[in-house]
Amino acid sequence: MSFIDSITSGLSSFFGFDSTVTIVGIILIVSILAKVGIKKGITSALKVSIGLQGIFVVVDIIQGAMIEPISNIVNLYGLDKSIVDIGWGTVGYAFGNPYGYFGVFVFLIINVFLVSIRFTQTLYVDVFNTWRGMLLGGMVGVATGNIWIATLAVVVFHIIDVKAADIAAPYIEKINNFPPGGSWPHGTHFSFQAVMAMPIVWVLRRIPGIKDINIQASVVEERFGIFGETTVMGTILGIAIGLFSQIGIMGSLLLGVKMAAAFLLMPRMCAILVEGWFPIIKSARKILSGKLKRDDIRIALDCSTVIGHSAVIPTTLIMYPIALLISLALPGNQMIASISLIIVLWESAAVNAITEGNIFHNIITLSIIICFFCWGATIMAGPMTDLAVSLGYNASGGMVSAWDAAGTPGLVLVYKIMQMIFGF
Repeated sequence: MSFIDSITSGLSSFFGFDSTVTIVGIILIVSILAKVGIKKGITSALKVSIGLQGIFVVVDIIQGAMIEPISNIVNLYGLDKSIVDIGWGTVGYAFGNPYGYFGVFVFLIINVFLVSIRFTQTLYVDVFNTWRGMLLGGMVGVATGNIWIATLAVVVFHIIDVKAADIAAPYIEKINNFPPGGSWPHGTHFSFQAVMAMPIVWVLRRIPGIKDINIQASVVEERFGIFGETTVMGTILGIAIGLFSQIGIMGSLLLGVKMAAAFLLMPRMCAILVEGWFPIIKSARKILSGKLKRDDIRIALDCSTVIGHSAVIPTTLIMYPIALLISLALPGNQMIASISLIIVLWESAAVNAITEGNIFHNIITLSIIICFFCWGATIMAGPMTDLAVSLGYNASGGMVSAWDAAGTPGLVLVYKIMQMIFGF
């Protein structure tokens, strides 16, 4: 077995576990290296895993609740497009292809070097979320049949990823009251969108009328009384979506209750997740700062640690129907977002850090960014389908794609650059 095959096999086995299990192993390893103690390391690892599991449960509630309304809207208004949204089904193709693992291995080595020479502040310990790079590697690998071009694509993708994370981290820390030392690259799925939001928000803050509208979650609660309470807002929004999609009175009421549950539970799950990470970040940063003689090192974290701000859930639930309508009406888009809508939660948190919690500016900014996800998913449907076919997908089922990660703007950018340079 060659060296590359050995790396691919080893990493494939590691990533074969569920992410909530994998993260326990990663955190225990980091805890030992950071010298936080076995007891604290175990409790921290379990809290992070519990927090992630709780977030996934809430996500499943929202995703399951939105299936019928989305289907009804598509059928009622006679809308259809040619590309099938497979959502996080892309994860299977990321871990299933043989081209991405070696690229991630090479990047992780290069990342340590880049931190040591001060090219980046971000040390990429959040290795599970390199799967988006693996997906890119798979698409490039299938298109070229060349492991080295695929490896180059993965490395370039993640270098862009950490640089975007360096830029966005201070904004994300500030709005979430996060202790210094965190970074949220997440495979260009989070900080990259925060960086994209910066010029949009800069323009919004200079447009007469729009610049003066600042809707904060706390103001909404204060001015609207009980109707401003997050759980009540979730209930009203859920009922409104249900009635619009004609799922019936009982179905609409049930959707309202599920939305309210998401409003209430998501911040609490995030708090558990963050509580687990805090001691590890502080200890790891202290050790790394001493060894590398710099005090600005950041540890890459899952972006679910920073989605608990009070403006994020209201923004997310308002954006669900807006994002769906954008995917239905946007010229040049050929995929109706269904399963992919769930990523609006994380993109809301990314944009929220730049708008400083302004829900109105969040909605405008996200609407623009969602257009890029729609176009990206359409552009990448061909490479994504080719990768899926190489792993056993029956092409007669139609072309497939998703916002995360096939349509993620950072991934699309790197793929098109590689395509232009190498002519595939």
